[in-house]
Amino acid sequence: MEKNRIKIIFLGIIVAVLVFLSFVLLKKPSHDRDWELGQERLPKIDIVGDDIEISDFRDFVWNGSGKAEPRYVSRKHKLSEIRSVDVIISHFSDFEGLAHIFLSFGFVDGKHVVVSMETRREVGEEFSPILGLLNNFEIIYVVGSERDIVGLRTDVRDERVHIYPTVASPEKAKELFLKLAEDINRIYAKPKFYNTLLSNCTNVITRRVEDISELKFPLTYKTLLPGYFDEVLYGMELIPAAGNFEEIKKCHQVDNGSVDYMAEGFEKKLRRPCD
Repeated sequence: MEKNRIKIIFLGIIVAVLVFLSFVLLKKPSHDRDWELGQERLPKIDIVGDDIEISDFRDFVWNGSGKAEPRYVSRKHKLSEIRSVDVIISHFSDFEGLAHIFLSFGFVDGKHVVVSMETRREVGEEFSPILGLLNNFEIIYVVGSERDIVGLRTDVRDERVHIYPTVASPEKAKELFLKLAEDINRIYAKPKFYNTLLSNCTNVITRRVEDISELKFPLTYKTLLPGYFDEVLYGMELIPAAGNFEEIKKCHQVDNGSVDYMAEGFEKKLRRPCD
């Protein structure tokens, strides 16, 4: 009797696992859902010769309650005018390892274009690393202004944000932008699921950096805990080092509430030179 009971329980577990896997594997990504504020539209980047045109460039102005009037615009730039790329790490938890990584491309006129690969969430959904393994979120690339994407994190969510300049040359920054533009346009054309391990905010960037260089990023838990990834960048000498790591980290932290995001030249005020 006891053996039959064990068999029934074992078979029940197998059936439950198979049903669950079938649900996960058969679920299809979609662009057609009730998306949360700020994720309603997918950007697209058209590049012809030296001309860049970004459709649905996000430039929201957020208020303290986390609300904003949707503001999507078309932005035009010159590819030849890309001068730099910064790595931005935004810590959204007291646990230092939990963070979001994204990039900001600087142009000769002082303006920036932020590229942020994120989970595209439906209204009411919250990010979960576990659900991120189970085809629960689609990928979205948010392309927008620092006023919007950085300001939301510093002055609305009160996250700890660090903006690190990189040692990338203008040519390498341009190559990286072109690679990411291809990824952005692929997602625009066809939805794809986010995956906490295989397609997250860190490794989509490191793969593209490896594509355009001889660099090889180490296999490390700091890829899964991107709040520590600035230590990897420091160790690989990809960010300027004018002191020890803790000094660099402190220097490049944005002082929340100190920047008027509506003022001219606010991007420069976000960045402090390190002695």
